[in-house]
Amino acid sequence: MKRGQILITILIILIILVSILAIIVYNKNNQLISERDQLSREKEELINEREQLRSERQDLNSKLSMLQDDVFNLKKSCISDNICKGHFPSIRWKCNINGDAVNDGDRTCFCDDNCNLQFS
Repeated sequence: MKRGQILITILIILIILVSILAIIVYNKNNQLISERDQLSREKEELINEREQLRSERQDLNSKLSMLQDDVFNLKKSCISDNICKGHFPSIRWKCNINGDAVNDGDRTCFCDDNCNLQFS
């Protein structure tokens, strides 16, 4: 009988150990599945963010290109000792008959490429 009781005790202990091991593996598997799902969601968010950043980068590159073109096309201000001094060619302002900038001027003045005052 003692042998049978020892064998039954060993079998019960083995069943308990296997059950505990199965519960641990099951919980670990569920934890890994949860982490995988979370990583998948984070990956999707990062992909969306990357696409948004690419779009923003394209917009910024477009704006930068326009600014570079504008800067390239800017002309230096006039340095001559006339009314155009400090003005940029082709930039208009409201002026009086003398070319002085005034808010209620009846004329529009601008300097040509040779820094000569012109009226329009």
